[in-house]
Amino acid sequence: TFDHVFTQKATQKEVSDTVMKNSVESVLKGFNATVLAYGQTGAGKTYTMFGEEGENRGIVPRALDELFARIAADDSGGLFVVKASMLEIYMEELKDLLRPSTAKLRLRESVFDGVWVEGLHHSFVTSTQAALDLVQEGIQHRSTAATNMNAHSSRSHCILTLRVELQRPDGVIQRGLLHFCDLAGLERVDRTGAQGSVLEEAKRINLSLSSLGNCILALSQPGRSHIPFRDSRLSFLLKDSLGGNAKTTLLINASALPKDLDESYSALKFGARARNIKNVVKVNKKLSAEELERLLNKLRGEHEALRKHCIAVEKRLAEFTAGGADG
Repeated sequence: TFDHVFTQKATQKEVSDTVMKNSVESVLKGFNATVLAYGQTGAGKTYTMFGEEGENRGIVPRALDELFARIAADDSGGLFVVKASMLEIYMEELKDLLRPSTAKLRLRESVFDGVWVEGLHHSFVTSTQAALDLVQEGIQHRSTAATNMNAHSSRSHCILTLRVELQRPDGVIQRGLLHFCDLAGLERVDRTGAQGSVLEEAKRINLSLSSLGNCILALSQPGRSHIPFRDSRLSFLLKDSLGGNAKTTLLINASALPKDLDESYSALKFGARARNIKNVVKVNKKLSAEELERLLNKLRGEHEALRKHCIAVEKRLAEFTAGGADG
Protein backbone atom coordinates (compact mmCIF):
# COMPACT_ATOMS: atom_id res chain seq x y z
CA THR A 1 0.00 0.00 0.00
CA PHE A 2 0.99 3.63 -0.50
CA ASP A 3 0.56 6.57 1.87
CA HIS A 4 -1.53 8.48 -0.65
CA VAL A 5 -2.93 8.02 -4.17
CA PHE A 6 -3.81 11.02 -6.34
CA THR A 7 -6.46 10.86 -9.04
CA GLN A 8 -6.09 12.52 -12.44
CA LYS A 9 -8.21 15.38 -11.11
CA ALA A 10 -5.80 16.22 -8.27
CA THR A 11 -4.63 19.83 -8.31
CA GLN A 12 -1.03 20.95 -8.03
CA LYS A 13 -1.84 22.46 -4.64
CA GLU A 14 -3.31 19.19 -3.37
CA VAL A 15 -0.27 17.25 -4.51
CA SER A 16 2.18 19.77 -3.06
CA ASP A 17 0.39 20.07 0.29
CA THR A 18 0.38 16.30 0.70
CA VAL A 19 3.89 15.56 -0.54
CA MET A 20 5.56 18.43 1.32
CA LYS A 21 3.65 18.00 4.59
CA ASN A 22 6.03 18.89 7.45
CA SER A 23 9.10 18.76 5.15
CA VAL A 24 9.84 22.49 5.16
CA GLU A 25 9.21 22.72 8.89
CA SER A 26 11.60 19.81 9.46
CA VAL A 27 14.35 21.46 7.40
CA LEU A 28 14.01 24.66 9.42
CA LYS A 29 14.53 22.54 12.56
CA GLY A 30 17.79 21.14 11.20
CA PHE A 31 16.66 17.90 9.56
CA ASN A 32 17.33 16.83 5.98
CA ALA A 33 14.44 16.16 3.60
CA THR A 34 14.22 14.82 0.05
CA VAL A 35 11.46 14.68 -2.55
CA LEU A 36 11.98 12.23 -5.43
CA ALA A 37 9.84 12.19 -8.58
CA TYR A 38 10.05 8.83 -10.36
CA GLY A 39 8.24 7.32 -13.35
CA GLN A 40 8.23 6.74 -17.09
CA THR A 41 9.11 9.42 -19.60
CA GLY A 42 6.25 11.80 -20.28
CA ALA A 43 4.40 10.96 -17.04
CA GLY A 44 4.58 14.52 -15.68
CA LYS A 45 7.48 14.46 -13.22
CA THR A 46 8.95 17.82 -14.23
CA TYR A 47 5.49 19.38 -14.36
CA THR A 48 4.73 18.09 -10.86
CA MET A 49 8.03 19.42 -9.52
CA PHE A 50 8.14 22.83 -11.20
CA GLY A 51 4.74 23.32 -12.86
CA GLU A 52 3.66 26.53 -14.57
CA GLU A 53 2.80 30.02 -13.41
CA GLY A 54 -0.28 30.79 -11.35
CA GLU A 55 -2.44 28.02 -9.88
CA ASN A 56 -0.46 25.37 -11.72
CA ARG A 57 2.74 26.04 -9.81
CA GLY A 58 4.53 22.86 -8.80
CA ILE A 59 6.02 21.52 -5.60
CA VAL A 60 9.22 23.59 -5.75
CA PRO A 61 7.72 27.11 -5.94
CA ARG A 62 5.10 26.25 -3.33
CA ALA A 63 7.77 24.87 -0.99
CA LEU A 64 9.80 28.06 -1.50
CA ASP A 65 6.77 30.16 -0.57
CA GLU A 66 6.33 28.19 2.65
CA LEU A 67 10.04 28.31 3.46
CA PHE A 68 10.42 32.08 3.23
CA ALA A 69 7.05 32.71 4.88
CA ARG A 70 8.13 30.65 7.89
CA ILE A 71 11.48 32.44 8.03
CA ALA A 72 9.75 35.84 7.92
CA ALA A 73 7.40 34.79 10.74
CA ASP A 74 10.17 33.41 12.96
CA ASP A 75 10.55 35.38 16.19
CA SER A 76 13.30 33.32 17.85
CA GLY A 77 15.95 35.96 17.16
CA GLY A 78 18.02 33.58 15.04
CA LEU A 79 19.67 34.39 11.72
CA PHE A 80 18.65 32.33 8.67
CA VAL A 81 20.86 31.88 5.60
CA VAL A 82 19.53 30.07 2.52
CA LYS A 83 21.68 28.84 -0.37
CA ALA A 84 20.59 27.08 -3.54
CA SER A 85 22.43 24.75 -5.90
CA MET A 86 21.24 22.89 -8.97
CA LEU A 87 22.95 20.12 -10.89
CA GLU A 88 22.19 17.47 -13.45
CA ILE A 89 23.60 14.00 -14.02
CA TYR A 90 23.95 13.65 -17.78
CA MET A 91 25.56 10.55 -19.29
CA GLU A 92 26.96 9.79 -15.80
CA GLU A 93 28.69 13.17 -15.64
CA LEU A 94 27.87 15.90 -13.11
CA LYS A 95 27.04 19.35 -14.47
CA ASP A 96 26.45 22.56 -12.52
CA LEU A 97 23.25 24.05 -13.98
CA LEU A 98 23.87 27.44 -12.35
CA ARG A 99 27.48 27.63 -13.56
CA PRO A 100 27.55 25.45 -16.71
CA SER A 101 31.15 26.34 -17.52
CA THR A 102 32.38 25.08 -14.15
CA ALA A 103 35.23 22.57 -14.24
CA LYS A 104 34.46 18.89 -13.81
CA LEU A 105 32.54 18.19 -10.62
CA ARG A 106 33.41 15.31 -8.33
CA LEU A 107 31.45 13.36 -5.75
CA ARG A 108 33.00 13.26 -2.29
CA GLU A 109 32.04 11.64 0.98
CA SER A 110 33.00 12.43 4.56
CA VAL A 111 31.94 11.23 7.98
CA PHE A 112 30.56 14.63 9.00
CA ASP A 113 29.04 15.93 5.73
CA GLY A 114 27.96 12.68 4.06
CA VAL A 115 27.98 12.73 0.24
CA TRP A 116 28.64 16.11 -1.36
CA VAL A 117 29.73 17.58 -4.70
CA GLU A 118 33.13 19.24 -4.88
CA GLY A 119 33.13 22.41 -6.99
CA LEU A 120 29.35 22.88 -7.06
CA HIS A 121 28.26 26.53 -6.90
CA HIS A 122 25.85 27.65 -4.16
CA SER A 123 23.97 30.93 -4.53
CA PHE A 124 22.53 32.96 -1.66
CA VAL A 125 18.76 33.48 -2.00
CA THR A 126 16.58 35.75 0.11
CA SER A 127 13.14 35.31 -1.44
CA THR A 128 10.96 32.93 -3.43
CA GLN A 129 11.40 34.99 -6.59
CA ALA A 130 15.18 35.09 -6.27
CA ALA A 131 15.24 31.30 -5.89
CA LEU A 132 12.83 30.78 -8.80
CA ASP A 133 14.96 32.99 -11.04
CA LEU A 134 17.88 30.66 -10.35
CA VAL A 135 15.71 27.61 -10.97
CA GLN A 136 14.55 28.96 -14.33
CA GLU A 137 18.14 29.68 -15.25
CA GLY A 138 19.10 26.12 -14.33
CA ILE A 139 16.21 24.60 -16.28
CA GLN A 140 17.34 26.47 -19.40
CA HIS A 141 20.70 24.71 -19.16
CA ARG A 142 19.23 21.25 -18.63
CA SER A 143 19.67 18.61 -21.35
CA THR A 144 16.44 17.78 -23.23
CA ALA A 145 15.44 16.12 -26.51
CA ALA A 146 12.31 15.14 -28.42
CA THR A 147 11.19 11.49 -28.55
CA ASN A 148 8.05 9.72 -29.78
CA MET A 149 6.71 9.74 -26.22
CA ASN A 150 7.75 13.20 -25.05
CA ALA A 151 8.46 16.33 -27.08
CA HIS A 152 10.53 17.80 -24.22
CA SER A 153 12.07 14.69 -22.70
CA SER A 154 14.58 15.34 -19.91
CA ARG A 155 17.82 13.57 -20.77
CA SER A 156 19.29 13.93 -17.30
CA HIS A 157 18.52 13.64 -13.62
CA CYS A 158 18.11 17.07 -12.01
CA ILE A 159 18.67 17.81 -8.31
CA LEU A 160 17.84 21.17 -6.75
CA THR A 161 19.14 21.60 -3.21
CA LEU A 162 18.27 24.27 -0.65
CA ARG A 163 20.73 24.59 2.23
CA VAL A 164 19.07 26.31 5.18
CA GLU A 165 21.26 27.39 8.10
CA LEU A 166 20.03 28.91 11.35
CA GLN A 167 22.39 30.57 13.80
CA ARG A 168 20.53 30.57 17.09
CA PRO A 169 20.99 33.27 19.74
CA ASP A 170 22.90 30.77 21.91
CA GLY A 171 25.50 30.31 19.15
CA VAL A 172 24.37 26.86 18.02
CA ILE A 173 24.19 26.47 14.22
CA GLN A 174 21.54 24.21 12.70
CA ARG A 175 21.63 23.13 9.06
CA GLY A 176 18.92 21.42 7.04
CA LEU A 177 19.12 20.29 3.42
CA LEU A 178 16.05 20.11 1.18
CA HIS A 179 16.59 18.13 -2.04
CA PHE A 180 14.19 18.12 -4.98
CA CYS A 181 15.05 15.31 -7.40
CA ASP A 182 13.43 15.31 -10.84
CA LEU A 183 14.63 12.01 -12.26
CA ALA A 184 14.82 11.30 -15.97
CA GLY A 185 12.07 8.95 -17.09
CA LEU A 186 12.13 5.23 -17.65
CA GLU A 187 12.35 4.53 -21.39
CA ARG A 188 11.60 1.64 -23.70
CA VAL A 189 13.57 2.31 -26.85
CA ASP A 190 11.07 0.47 -29.02
CA ARG A 191 8.45 3.03 -27.98
CA THR A 192 10.50 6.24 -27.85
CA GLY A 193 12.17 5.65 -31.23
CA ALA A 194 15.45 6.92 -29.80
CA GLN A 195 18.41 6.86 -32.18
CA GLY A 196 21.99 8.10 -32.23
CA SER A 197 22.96 10.27 -29.27
CA VAL A 198 19.40 10.14 -27.87
CA LEU A 199 19.67 6.34 -27.80
CA GLU A 200 22.95 6.54 -25.89
CA GLU A 201 21.32 8.93 -23.42
CA ALA A 202 18.44 6.47 -22.96
CA LYS A 203 20.89 3.65 -22.21
CA ARG A 204 22.63 5.71 -19.54
CA ILE A 205 19.31 6.84 -18.03
CA ASN A 206 17.98 3.29 -17.81
CA LEU A 207 21.27 2.02 -16.41
CA SER A 208 21.35 4.61 -13.62
CA LEU A 209 17.69 4.00 -12.77
CA SER A 210 18.39 0.28 -12.72
CA SER A 211 21.26 0.89 -10.27
CA LEU A 212 18.95 2.99 -8.12
CA GLY A 213 16.41 0.16 -8.19
CA ASN A 214 19.07 -2.32 -7.07
CA CYS A 215 19.87 -0.10 -4.09
CA ILE A 216 16.16 0.15 -3.22
CA LEU A 217 15.84 -3.63 -3.44
CA ALA A 218 18.91 -4.21 -1.25
CA LEU A 219 17.76 -1.69 1.35
CA SER A 220 14.33 -3.31 1.55
CA GLN A 221 15.86 -6.70 2.41
CA PRO A 222 16.50 -7.09 6.17
CA GLY A 223 20.03 -8.12 7.02
CA ARG A 224 21.51 -7.12 3.68
CA SER A 225 25.05 -5.90 4.43
CA HIS A 226 26.22 -4.52 1.08
CA ILE A 227 24.26 -1.77 -0.68
CA PRO A 228 25.62 -1.01 -4.21
CA PHE A 229 25.43 2.80 -3.93
CA ARG A 230 28.61 3.28 -5.96
CA ASP A 231 27.24 1.54 -9.06
CA SER A 232 26.07 4.90 -10.40
CA ARG A 233 26.50 8.58 -9.57
CA LEU A 234 22.77 8.94 -9.02
CA SER A 235 22.52 6.23 -6.36
CA PHE A 236 25.72 7.44 -4.66
CA LEU A 237 24.51 11.05 -4.59
CA LEU A 238 21.20 9.90 -3.08
CA LYS A 239 22.89 7.67 -0.50
CA ASP A 240 21.86 9.83 2.48
CA SER A 241 18.29 10.08 1.16
CA LEU A 242 17.94 6.30 0.84
CA GLY A 243 18.17 4.65 4.22
CA GLY A 244 20.26 7.49 5.64
CA ASN A 245 19.83 10.82 7.40
CA ALA A 246 16.85 12.32 5.56
CA LYS A 247 13.07 12.40 5.63
CA THR A 248 12.41 11.17 2.10
CA THR A 249 9.19 11.30 0.09
CA LEU A 250 8.94 9.31 -3.15
CA LEU A 251 6.38 10.52 -5.67
CA ILE A 252 5.49 7.99 -8.37
CA ASN A 253 4.20 9.51 -11.61
CA ALA A 254 2.22 6.76 -13.38
CA SER A 255 0.21 6.87 -16.59
CA ALA A 256 -3.37 5.55 -16.56
CA LEU A 257 -3.28 4.70 -20.29
CA PRO A 258 -3.53 0.96 -21.16
CA LYS A 259 -0.54 1.22 -23.49
CA ASP A 260 1.62 2.35 -20.53
CA LEU A 261 0.62 -0.54 -18.27
CA ASP A 262 4.05 -2.20 -18.17
CA GLU A 263 5.89 1.01 -17.32
CA SER A 264 3.30 2.02 -14.71
CA TYR A 265 3.46 -1.41 -13.06
CA SER A 266 7.26 -1.22 -12.94
CA ALA A 267 7.18 2.26 -11.36
CA LEU A 268 4.62 1.19 -8.74
CA LYS A 269 6.66 -1.89 -7.90
CA PHE A 270 9.69 0.38 -7.39
CA GLY A 271 7.64 2.55 -5.04
CA ALA A 272 6.32 -0.42 -3.06
CA ARG A 273 9.87 -1.60 -2.39
CA ALA A 274 11.06 1.87 -1.45
CA ARG A 275 8.31 2.15 1.14
CA ASN A 276 9.93 -0.65 3.16
CA ILE A 277 13.09 1.39 3.72
CA LYS A 278 13.52 2.89 7.18
CA ASN A 279 15.60 6.06 7.48
CA VAL A 280 17.21 7.23 10.72
CA VAL A 281 17.18 11.02 10.91
CA LYS A 282 18.90 13.42 13.25
CA VAL A 283 19.26 17.17 13.69
CA ASN A 284 22.34 18.60 12.00
CA LYS A 285 23.92 21.13 14.31
CA LYS A 286 27.23 22.60 15.39
CA LEU A 287 27.50 23.47 19.05
CA SER A 288 28.68 26.89 20.18
CA ALA A 289 31.87 27.32 22.22
CA GLU A 290 29.76 27.67 25.36
CA GLU A 291 27.79 24.50 24.56
CA LEU A 292 31.00 22.59 23.86
CA GLU A 293 32.52 23.77 27.13
CA ARG A 294 29.38 22.78 29.03
CA LEU A 295 29.45 19.33 27.39
CA LEU A 296 33.16 18.98 28.16
CA ASN A 297 32.59 19.83 31.82
CA LYS A 298 29.79 17.28 31.97
CA LEU A 299 32.03 14.58 30.52
CA ARG A 300 34.81 15.53 32.92
CA GLY A 301 32.39 15.17 35.82
CA GLU A 302 31.26 11.76 34.60
CA HIS A 303 34.88 10.73 34.12
CA GLU A 304 35.79 11.79 37.66
CA ALA A 305 32.81 9.92 39.10
CA LEU A 306 33.82 6.76 37.23
CA ARG A 307 37.42 7.18 38.35
CA LYS A 308 36.38 7.37 42.01
CA HIS A 309 34.09 4.38 41.56
CA CYS A 310 36.94 2.32 40.08
CA ILE A 311 39.22 3.27 42.98
CA ALA A 312 36.56 2.21 45.48
CA VAL A 313 36.01 -1.11 43.69
CA GLU A 314 39.75 -1.77 43.56
CA LYS A 315 40.03 -1.00 47.28
CA ARG A 316 37.23 -3.41 48.18
CA LEU A 317 38.71 -6.06 45.92
CA ALA A 318 42.10 -5.65 47.62
CA GLU A 319 40.48 -5.95 51.07
CA PHE A 320 38.58 -9.04 49.99
CA THR A 321 41.72 -10.62 48.58
CA ALA A 322 43.72 -9.81 51.73
CA GLY A 323 40.97 -11.25 53.93
CA GLY A 324 40.92 -14.47 51.91
CA ALA A 325 44.69 -14.81 52.21
CA ASP A 326 44.55 -14.39 56.02
CA GLY A 327 41.93 -17.07 56.22
